[in-house]
Amino acid sequence: MRKLITLIFLCTFLFTEAQTKEQLQHLDSYFNKSDQEWNIPGMAIAIVSSDSIYLSKGYGVTNIKTQQAVNEHTLFAVASNSKAFTASALAQLVDLGKIKWTDKVINYLPYFKMYDDYVTQHFTIADLLSHRSGLATFSGDLLWYATTKTPKEIIQAQQYLQPKFEFRTTFGYSNISYLAAGQILEKVTEKSWSTYVQEEFIRPLKMDRTLTSTSQLTSTHNIATPYFTENGKNIALAWVNWDNIAPAGALISSVHDFSKWLQLNLKEGTIDEKEYFSTKQFNQLTTPHINFSVRKNAHKKHFSSYGMGWNLEDYEGVKIISHSGGYDGMISKSFFIPEKDLAVVILTNSINWLPGALSNKIMDVLVANNMDDKDWSATYLTFKKKKEQEQASKARSLELQRGTIDKNHLNLKEYAGVYHDKMYGNVTVSFKSGTLEFQMEKTPIFHANLKHWNHHIFTFRFDTSLCSLPQGKLWFDLDKKGSISQLHIDVPNPDFDFTEFTFIKQ
Repeated sequence: MRKLITLIFLCTFLFTEAQTKEQLQHLDSYFNKSDQEWNIPGMAIAIVSSDSIYLSKGYGVTNIKTQQAVNEHTLFAVASNSKAFTASALAQLVDLGKIKWTDKVINYLPYFKMYDDYVTQHFTIADLLSHRSGLATFSGDLLWYATTKTPKEIIQAQQYLQPKFEFRTTFGYSNISYLAAGQILEKVTEKSWSTYVQEEFIRPLKMDRTLTSTSQLTSTHNIATPYFTENGKNIALAWVNWDNIAPAGALISSVHDFSKWLQLNLKEGTIDEKEYFSTKQFNQLTTPHINFSVRKNAHKKHFSSYGMGWNLEDYEGVKIISHSGGYDGMISKSFFIPEKDLAVVILTNSINWLPGALSNKIMDVLVANNMDDKDWSATYLTFKKKKEQEQASKARSLELQRGTIDKNHLNLKEYAGVYHDKMYGNVTVSFKSGTLEFQMEKTPIFHANLKHWNHHIFTFRFDTSLCSLPQGKLWFDLDKKGSISQLHIDVPNPDFDFTEFTFIKQ
């Protein structure tokens, strides 16, 4: 009987091992195919368990000109995948009894102020980490993106942001809230966010190539170049410094390094007999704190929510803990499934939707054991191309209107001046050599020449080597006397809302 049991166990083990090998080979081929379909310069993917590496590999190149191959050690911006580090750092402080999740933010940051006195007085650390402020997703991101504003100035300025929802009722993704969480960490520990994260996570986990700032890139190598695609062509971007929003998204890592972070979380905070944060706090981080609506879907999803630093949902009956990250020219995705002892990280050097598609494919293959189901890459790509065609058609239609509605405008010199928004600061419009140009003074990369569109409306495009944003419009309001009174900016994109600012002529 013992021999029979041993034989059955051995056969089962060999079958499982062979099946896993076949699944990984299938996924590897799929990754190669998808990378080419999407015209992504490069990407890296790791698939691991809590104590093993199933796959850790690069695809494509770090830079189109140099043709250096991506490998498992290539550095990419992980952007908002940094948020779980900030939340876990605060979980350590809860374990130590130095803070409570219910502590009021204003007790640590007296300059913290929201749109409403009640919200200001009752905003907790848990509220910061679960995106339930009442603000719209990405509201206020132009206060920090590529600006010279300090963290304190950014947090102070958000008091002028207008809410979209009632406090604590609806999810609204907020990078500024995570900045505030990082400021609390710094005040309690008397260490910078960068120092704390390096000492408590990066070094102990031997994440030897993980950086906390773009300023550290000059001292290393094997770095992916950010790209965006326009008219079928990949255009390289410069790395933009995110130090002033570091707790929300400054980390730069490789799939080899980031896998170690995911393995720690698979083990609920304790690895190699060292407790980084308790299971109790891990459960707090991965418990729903704000919920999303769930529609009928192919994966039989029953819930979708956000914890603290992590997205939470289910797939085919198992809990998925995940996050994505968006940096200009790079998109990332990570997830882990405790019940399956499985974790995945996908890093790319292009603005694309592929990480989401590949995550679905990996779950189909490794969780549902289905290698012949939906081609997620093709589905996402078809939808992407359709959206691009719609946007291009709309842009062509608008361009045909240039100058046809009303060619009249004031003497260009009259538009020049300084315009002020109480939340952002100044925009300066200058008249030089017969051309209008403008500069958003707190954002050095946001400057451009203005091209008359119609009446008092002008179009512009920021430097595409520094920013992937499309063509935008800048227009002027006139008062009853016909004098210029205000300036407005709008750039159609999903991340930055320029219309939150109204610049008054000084």
